[in-house]
Amino acid sequence: MDLVRGQRAKLADLTPAARLRVGVTLDGPGRDGVQCVALLLGESQEAISHTSIVSADRPASECGGVAHRGQNPLEPAFDLDLVRLPTLATNLLFAVGFRGVNGGELGSARAVRRGSWWVEADGVVVARYAFTGAEFGDDAAVTLGEVYRKSGVWRLRAIGDGFVGGLPALLSRFRVVLGRAAGPDISAAPAGFRLPAAWPGGQTPAVPKGLTRGVGLVVARTGPDAVHTGTGFAVSPGGHFLTCQHVVEGATDLSICLDGTQVLRPAEVIAQSPEADLALCWISDRNGCPDWLLLAGPDDAPSLGDDLGLLGFPLGVNLGLNVTYSQGIVNSLRQKNGVSVLQIDVGAAPGSSGGPVFRRRDGKVVGVLTSGLDVADRGMLINFAVEIRMLTELGWLGEPEA
Repeated sequence: MDLVRGQRAKLADLTPAARLRVGVTLDGPGRDGVQCVALLLGESQEAISHTSIVSADRPASECGGVAHRGQNPLEPAFDLDLVRLPTLATNLLFAVGFRGVNGGELGSARAVRRGSWWVEADGVVVARYAFTGAEFGDDAAVTLGEVYRKSGVWRLRAIGDGFVGGLPALLSRFRVVLGRAAGPDISAAPAGFRLPAAWPGGQTPAVPKGLTRGVGLVVARTGPDAVHTGTGFAVSPGGHFLTCQHVVEGATDLSICLDGTQVLRPAEVIAQSPEADLALCWISDRNGCPDWLLLAGPDDAPSLGDDLGLLGFPLGVNLGLNVTYSQGIVNSLRQKNGVSVLQIDVGAAPGSSGGPVFRRRDGKVVGVLTSGLDVADRGMLINFAVEIRMLTELGWLGEPEA
C-alpha cells in the first residue's frame, strides 16, 4: 500500500503479523550525516521515560519490543514486536535527522533525492510512504511515520513533518531528555530553548538572599564508589539548570538538591560543551522548579570592575546543605581557547564549580564558575567564570519568553 502524507491505515487490513520491520531508505546524503531514531510515546504524546529512544547510538534493550537493526545509516531498520511493547507505549514514532559534515556541507533534508519510510511483515513490504528532500527544504529533521494504537487497534500513519532545528528540536517536542548514553550526535540542547523573561512571581528578588532557592548541590556518581559534587542553578520553571561540564562528565547517575531542602532530585544532561565547560541539565522528576535565576542577555556583557556575587557549595557536603555566598569584582575579561571568560576575585573552592556568578546590582547571572588558580600565598584570589553569553554562541538558548 502506497501512503501519502497524513494518510492512515489499520494494520490488521495489511497484515495479521505482530512482528514487523520498519525502516527508512534514503538516496542522496552522505551516510555520516544521517541519524534515524524510533521514539516510544504515551497517550500524552510525550516520551514514556528518558530511555524511550532507540537508535544506533543507544542500546535497544532499554526499550522492550523495539530493536535497531542494520549498520548502514541510509537504510536503518527497526524490529518491532507489538506484543512486547511497554503497556504505556501507544505510539512508535520514526524520525530522521541530518547534521552538517565536512564544514556544514550537509545539514538538511534537501540533500535527499528520494526517500521512503516502509513497514514490512514476513519479508513483504505492506506499506510505504515515499518523499523527496525538496518537500522539506532546509528542515534538518523529519518525522516520517508512526505505528500507533487507538481503541485497542494498531494503525499506521504517514506524517512528513519537518523541523528546522533538527533532531534536538524534534526530540524536545516530545519531551525526550537525553543523557550521555544517547551519544554525542543527539545530545544537543533543544533548539530555541526559551528563557523566562521575569523573576519568579514577577518580583525582583533581594540580592543575594532572594536567589538562593534556585541554587543547588549537584551530586554526580561516576562509579560504584565514586561520587563528586558541584553546584548548579535553575534557569526555568520547567526544571532546567546550568552547571559545569566537568561536574557531570562520566556521570552514570545525576541529581540535584536545591538550597533549603533535603531532597535529591534526579537529573539528566541535555547538552554539554567540554570546550566551554558548560552543561545544560533538566530535573527529570517533572515537578519543575518554582525558583530560578535570570541570565544577562548577550548584549548585556559584564564590564571591568563590576561588583559580583557567587552562590555555591564549596567543599560539597562538608559544609552542609546550605548555600554559601561570596563576593568580589571582575578583574579581567579574557579569552581561553576561544571561550569568553571572566577573571574574578570572588572567593571559591572545589564544589563551587557550576555556581552562578551574578551582578550584585540586579542579581542577573553573567557567568558560571569553572576553575581557579591556587595563588592565595601571593595575596590574590584568581578564579574564572565562563561568560553566560557563551550559551547563545553554543546555540543552546533562544530569545526570552514574551
